[in-house]
Amino acid sequence: MSGQLLDGRYRIIKVTGSNPVGKTYLAADTHRPGYPQCTVREMRLPERSSQTSELIKVIFQSNAEIVEKLGKHDKIPELLAYFEENQSLYLIEEFIAGSALSQELIPGQCWAEDQVIALLEEVLKILVFIHKNGFIHGRIQPANLIRRESDGKLVLIDFRLDKEIKREIVGHLIPKTSSNLVKGLVTKKEQKLKPELVAQTVYTPMEQSEGNPRYNSDIYALGTIALLALTGLSAPELACLKNHKGEFDWRDRAICSVALADIIDKMVRSNFEKRYQKATEVLADLPQMAFKTAHKTEVEATMITRTPGMSQRPPQLRSQTLLLTLRSRMAIAVSALILTVGIIYFWQSNNPARAKELFARGQQKALQGDKVGAIADYTSAIALNASDAEAFYHRANARYDIGDREQAVQDYTQAIKVNPSHSKAIYNRGLARRDIGDKRGALEDFTIAIRLNPSDADAYYQRALAYYDLGDYRTAIEDYTQAIRQAPNDATAYSNRGLARSAIGDKSGAMADFTQAIQISPNDAGVYYSRGRSRFNLADYQGAMEDYSKAIELAPDRADAYTNRCGAYLNLASYDKAIEDCTQAITIDPKDEAAYNNRCIAYLNLKQFQKAGEDCSLTIGLNGNNPKAYSNRGLARSAAGDKGGAIEDFTQAIRLNPSDAVAYSNRGTIYSELKNYALAVEDFAQSLRLNPNNATAFYSRGLVRRQLKDRTGAIEDFQKAATLFLEQGRADGFQNAQLQINEIK
Repeated sequence: MSGQLLDGRYRIIKVTGSNPVGKTYLAADTHRPGYPQCTVREMRLPERSSQTSELIKVIFQSNAEIVEKLGKHDKIPELLAYFEENQSLYLIEEFIAGSALSQELIPGQCWAEDQVIALLEEVLKILVFIHKNGFIHGRIQPANLIRRESDGKLVLIDFRLDKEIKREIVGHLIPKTSSNLVKGLVTKKEQKLKPELVAQTVYTPMEQSEGNPRYNSDIYALGTIALLALTGLSAPELACLKNHKGEFDWRDRAICSVALADIIDKMVRSNFEKRYQKATEVLADLPQMAFKTAHKTEVEATMITRTPGMSQRPPQLRSQTLLLTLRSRMAIAVSALILTVGIIYFWQSNNPARAKELFARGQQKALQGDKVGAIADYTSAIALNASDAEAFYHRANARYDIGDREQAVQDYTQAIKVNPSHSKAIYNRGLARRDIGDKRGALEDFTIAIRLNPSDADAYYQRALAYYDLGDYRTAIEDYTQAIRQAPNDATAYSNRGLARSAIGDKSGAMADFTQAIQISPNDAGVYYSRGRSRFNLADYQGAMEDYSKAIELAPDRADAYTNRCGAYLNLASYDKAIEDCTQAITIDPKDEAAYNNRCIAYLNLKQFQKAGEDCSLTIGLNGNNPKAYSNRGLARSAAGDKGGAIEDFTQAIRLNPSDAVAYSNRGTIYSELKNYALAVEDFAQSLRLNPNNATAFYSRGLVRRQLKDRTGAIEDFQKAATLFLEQGRADGFQNAQLQINEIK
């Protein structure tokens, strides 16, 4: 969207942020002297459902009017305009020049108490104003507090309008994208990660994460910022200080008066009813705290020492196997209990002694690994007593373990018929159903398991996997969040929630989850790999390269990590390193299509065209329907002088992907070199129809028109190319286009 003109006035410069319903841009106001910069916030409307669209517009208009009121405050950006265009709603705000508070909160550096008090007072006064006007900000984070260049005051930004829209409406706005749970794409290297991206969830209280924000949710968020300042901890480190009740155990990590510590504790209570209800209440307590500490002969302080790292319990490994095999020791104890109960029951039934003996023998065989023998004994026991839920349950477990999922589902169903509250049978049937592809059935079972035991983290986790498999990423995120709430040290839940967030376009949220997973499980290569993908998608190629390097260090045989690091090196222009990585990936996996294609691109950039052509041909050999491979081979053939072969390749790329504007432009360039100007003009025109912002296509068509003595058409194309080159920051292209115009004139 770079270079696009909105409302005939606001020229987009770059994307500065995104969320599932739209993006945030930096733009220039072309109707004001000097083209001053402004912030553009976009909200996409659903393509269908006019009723939903109209409701969204009403809510947007109402919220925009509130933000316009809020903008009258000196420390809130002024609302300049809002309008609808091309199925999107736009809000234009004053751009605040300055640096984010996140740059001042440096891990390892603690703020003095008076600095923290000053911060609280300054931001609380802003909260008093916005709450008085009926608005909950909901995103009080260091990144959204800007230290204004002109006067050094803090300005609160990011007043998003989509947060007030009900979930059922927002659901229409979120694009569904396919994503593989474990397989990834190519990514790159990074700069230092901003703390606010590392653990955004630390600023969000429980009621807000559940979709019920309150005014004191903003107070909670500000309190966490104060904790970051006092302790000198990073956001992930602070998140790890939460105890089982959701409260921060932080007092041994900072030096401050007890009075201030009490105030901050009350700001960040997990229960919103025990928290400060209004910002004015906090402001009222701050002066009293100052008065009390000023009259003490000795200021009481919370602890003085800091430890460099934080001990964490090792993450519990999650297995796809059954609960029985997950906790073998517990299973033995439970089995013994079941056996005792079974003995009593069977003695009261027909053939009690024989049934008891068979059931016990089946359990013993199962524990020894003889699953087939166990199944035979359980079957005999069931023949003597068909109303024994445990016999069906244990036979199902044995059948599951030998891979007979269909029969396992039938046995779990029989156990549930006998005992409808058999939560283990219900949970395990969900696992078996998912394994045989019955995703809806699995979803139903995990839902029942949760109803029977609302604190079952495993059930939430498994249901999240089911929702993910069904493409319902937002609901999957909700279930992963519940699983994390029940088991805060579950690295796999954080990692998989990161994948789900990435699938809906929440790249920064995904980053935060992957980073938290790494904090919990720093030796998991898969998490580093996933975070590398997320960083690549954020164009943070340096960081992506570093994450892939760590993944390779932990798992040297991961071909995909080498392939993706190769892609990161390509974007960092480190072509020799890219070739090394792609070669290593091919050594591990000779059928790695992406590795051949990436190495082809590296050779192209090094002008080793023969090798580039060979690698692209190998890519095509592995996948004859890869349009990018044909386009890349076309570039190699053209550079090597094989114009006819290049035209064939670009033609095939277009046949496979008729919307490839670049392929048309490249083929047009070759037609131009062959002096086939009619076909060249036709290809450039099609390229521009597909991508009206293709400056190179305008420039190339201008050259052709100049050859055809079409002076007016050539100047028109060069002028358009010059404008686009300038807007896209391509100074050399702009200068070349201007030179052509001057030569024609």
